[in-house]
Amino acid sequence: MGVSALFVIYGLAPAGPELRLLDFARQFPGTIDVHVCVIGDDLTLLPEFQKTRARILHVPMSRPYVQWAGVQKVFDYIAAHDIRVINSFDLKTLLVCAAAKVRYGSRVKLVHHLISLWDGVPSHHRPIIWNVLRCADQVLCNGYAVKEHVIGARRLSAAVSVIPNGVDCDHFHPMPDARALERQRLGFSDGHFVLGTVGNIRPVKNYPLLLNTMQSLSATYPHARLLCVGGGPQLDEMKGLARSLGLADHVVFTGMTKDVRPFVAAMDAFALCSLKEGNPNVVLQAMAMATPVVSVGVGEVPSVIEDGISGLLVSPGDAGALLAAIARLAGDPKLRRRLGDEARRRVSGRYSSSQMIANYAALMRQTAA
Repeated sequence: MGVSALFVIYGLAPAGPELRLLDFARQFPGTIDVHVCVIGDDLTLLPEFQKTRARILHVPMSRPYVQWAGVQKVFDYIAAHDIRVINSFDLKTLLVCAAAKVRYGSRVKLVHHLISLWDGVPSHHRPIIWNVLRCADQVLCNGYAVKEHVIGARRLSAAVSVIPNGVDCDHFHPMPDARALERQRLGFSDGHFVLGTVGNIRPVKNYPLLLNTMQSLSATYPHARLLCVGGGPQLDEMKGLARSLGLADHVVFTGMTKDVRPFVAAMDAFALCSLKEGNPNVVLQAMAMATPVVSVGVGEVPSVIEDGISGLLVSPGDAGALLAAIARLAGDPKLRRRLGDEARRRVSGRYSSSQMIANYAALMRQTAA
């Protein structure tokens, strides 16, 4: 039985939910027709979506709760394409999907995706979300930590499921040839120990901890370097902090990039210092590329990484433990290889995108039925 599923998303920026939706468009089985409705203006990933069989509808709506002409276009699209499952990701897309649910009743099923810890959700929006979620048939979390943090003991009328994030292990794989070229391009020699991270440079990612740790590390390991991949609102501020810590020659900030793989390939180790996380894709990507990861134990990370086996975990806020863990990696190439190889095996076996896609596809069929 074929199923037509519509994913209503705010934009197509190269971020977590948008990249996961791109995986859906590329890999969902032919029995599921993927339709994507974009209600925001960011169409960065549109060329990538156009390479898939997904059908794209762009209906710009900054305030869907009053822009009823735009909402009606979504209604018409649902009717014209016999959409059976509609998916939302945040408050604005949830409002559009809830309106469609009210319009079409049991003919369509509403799945709302919880993909973050709601750090960016204003407190006055949260009661609205909980009320509108009464229209949902299914709430889907991308990790058990997200479910526990956001839902907790709250009882919902909708069914709640957990499908952890997955990574395409064919796309993210060890790249020794790219490693040599990228290190040379970035100014790193074979003798440098390159610690790296990938992420939007904003307060929750806790870049000051990483930079201060790098300052301490360089006193013992002067050949250590830090590679920060990504842009964000704190980029200039963190560049200034690096200079004030005397790290101007030890840190490289790349800014935004569409493909993180060459940068991760150039790293000897990957670090995550976030204050909070849900189920960070960047950790899975680094592990899939056999890059040893040292991370604070936040969100889903302690379930993904087996401490001492497929990576190193430290307690959140423990700067001393973080420095000690990174220093272990800096001084022990054999440990780096062992952790990296085991990380690749763990992600391939438990967190592959093929497993994630199969679970999502099964949920779409089950929900439609």
